[in-house]
Amino acid sequence: MEFSKVIESRRAIRAYKSIPVEEEKLQKLYKALQLAPSGNNRQPYKFIFVKDAEKRKLIAEKACSQGFVGQAPVLMVACCEKDEIFSAAIAIDHMILAATDEGLGTCWVAWFDKDVIREILDIPSDFDIPIIVPIGYPDEKPDARPRKPISEIVKVI
Repeated sequence: MEFSKVIESRRAIRAYKSIPVEEEKLQKLYKALQLAPSGNNRQPYKFIFVKDAEKRKLIAEKACSQGFVGQAPVLMVACCEKDEIFSAAIAIDHMILAATDEGLGTCWVAWFDKDVIREILDIPSDFDIPIIVPIGYPDEKPDARPRKPISEIVKVI
């Protein structure tokens, strides 16, 4: 898909089909994470892709009543060094755009019980857990939401 179309078509998906995500598509998402820039190329993050149904269920139960999290066949849990959320966010956005290009749906989820997720996935305490991203084939097609005019968000001087 042309890159501008990828950006235009990306939506927050909150309903997923029960179709598994093919490994070759996941490999493309992993590559997008790997190629993302980070400060001094430190890559101060790790990304856990959870396919195990029982672990996904446990994670979804701690996602603060966001039931759609448990529908996705894959959950990506982002982990990063403390104070490195911006580097992780850049990589996550690369992955989300790659997922869109592959016909997959995603959604940024930041409301969840981090302590329980840390325990479920055995994440070291020196890593933050900023975001969970459900990944799967969309079972909805949300309309584009209104955007502010460019003149309200961009200033050229």
